[in-house]
Amino acid sequence: MDKTSFVDFQVVSNISGTKKEEVIETLVNNLDENNYLASKEVFLQDVLERENTLPTYIGYEIGLPHSQSEGVNYSSVTIGRLEEEIKWTEEGEEVNTVFLIAVPNNNEDNLHLKILSKLSRLLMHEEFRNEVRNLDENALIATLNEKVKGELE
Repeated sequence: MDKTSFVDFQVVSNISGTKKEEVIETLVNNLDENNYLASKEVFLQDVLERENTLPTYIGYEIGLPHSQSEGVNYSSVTIGRLEEEIKWTEEGEEVNTVFLIAVPNNNEDNLHLKILSKLSRLLMHEEFRNEVRNLDENALIATLNEKVKGELE
């Protein structure tokens, strides 16, 4: 299987950051520790630049930061569940859940757009949002594999 068109899911619970940048850095560090990144610094910079250009708050107390980056080796979605809501935008919208999408820059099949589209559709449904917030980590990964990955492959 071509790992550049494959997506993996991870969950990081009980994130205690109080600022958007701290939360994103926690999720990026998790990706780096699990060898998804070629360069933690490059990916973090790409995500923060994208976030500064247009914040990724999508409603429902959810942030969806993402980047197609040279700093990424393998595609992944990391779900961060925060201990407390944090301010995500200048307008004051708060999030308690973050989906960080990481896709290699050399991916040619618009995988990041496909992931964004599928997650956005799923997150419109309260039942799915409740699963994201309440399922244990293994059950959530199984749900994401079924509802997201199956449609991408």
